[in-house]
Amino acid sequence: MKLYVFDGGRAHLPDLSHLTPDRNFGRPVTIPLFSFLIDHPRGLVVVDTGVDTDDARDPVLEVEPAHRIDRQMQRLGYAPGDVKYVVLTHLHLDHTGGMTLFPDATFIVRRSELRAAWWPDAYERGYDFDNLLAARGFRYLQPPGDEAFDVFEDGSVVCFDTKGHTEGHQSVLVDLPRSGKIVLTGDAVQVAENLTDSVPPGMCWNSQMAVQAIAKLRHLQETGALLIFGHELSLLESLKIAPAYYD
Repeated sequence: MKLYVFDGGRAHLPDLSHLTPDRNFGRPVTIPLFSFLIDHPRGLVVVDTGVDTDDARDPVLEVEPAHRIDRQMQRLGYAPGDVKYVVLTHLHLDHTGGMTLFPDATFIVRRSELRAAWWPDAYERGYDFDNLLAARGFRYLQPPGDEAFDVFEDGSVVCFDTKGHTEGHQSVLVDLPRSGKIVLTGDAVQVAENLTDSVPPGMCWNSQMAVQAIAKLRHLQETGALLIFGHELSLLESLKIAPAYYD
């Protein structure tokens, strides 16, 4: 097994309070955009797909065509058409911009997340309906509620419930032979301060559940897992970024 971490570019936010509500006002922040590829003996798995760099119109984004996930995969010798599963931690636009690049894959998304994204409440601002509509007819596995979903039934790639940031948010535990357990938190932990201070992430569907998810992730860290947060810039100093990998 191999786990690749893809650097998908940057977003420049005017205020860190977007990620740590009720604190850090007036403190601008630059955040990375991550996506991941797992090379498993039984198939390729993509976790989150970043933004579509060819249609990035938001002025806060700093991305280039080379950042798009399919091109990063191709540089490593992988064909996007060979991807067996795409796991989406949630369906906010910075995690789903490359969905349509994998029309032959099976998508693993919590049932509650699909419903929330396809029929969002009026206050929801994180979903890109046009992009999601283009992928409406894809194949989906829809784990319910707080059920853990073992992708290959061998404990190596397990999706588990971390709802709070969104109604159907999930994180992914990857258990590698040499590197051990690595948790792709998605936006359950966006930046380190969410974890260290139990601060709910920004644009939060349910703050109480978000803090409960943070406690679950902190426990995994305390028992030895490496946590890769959704948007923590300082991680780039220590992470193995593709073409390097964890195995």
